[in-house]
Amino acid sequence: MTTFTIKKSGYLATAAAVTWASGTTLTSLASGGWTSLSDEIDNSTNKYMLADIYIELGSAAFTAGSTFEVYVIPTVDGTNYPTWTTGTADETENFNHFVGSVNTSGGTAAQKMILTNIPLPSGKYKFGFRNKGGVVLAASANTVYWRPQSVVSTDV
Repeated sequence: MTTFTIKKSGYLATAAAVTWASGTTLTSLASGGWTSLSDEIDNSTNKYMLADIYIELGSAAFTAGSTFEVYVIPTVDGTNYPTWTTGTADETENFNHFVGSVNTSGGTAAQKMILTNIPLPSGKYKFGFRNKGGVVLAASANTVYWRPQSVVSTDV
């Protein structure tokens, strides 16, 4: 009988910035505000299983213990995405796609945070984000990067 050991294989590509062709981005995102969905990422070929998310937020008057939320929104048929709502209200339809959050520190310094081991769908998907930082994000220097990783199996 063959058994398998599954282990992380490490990073499989360089980090890539999350981008938006249009809509609400991280630029001056209101407190409590949702971004629009990012540009589409096609994971159909590579089938990355996990990603680390690196978040850089420009200098603003952050409050201690506030958060920045990360969402992964898949498409099942390769074309249509579920309802995603922007604005600053609590949008229950968006909560279905929550994958994690990072905490900001208090003060006005730029924030650099990492969220690890985010599961990725094997088809097409987009990212969404919510600013729960208690302050409007800066007009520049806000970027989110994702870096895929996967697992390998080895016969034992």
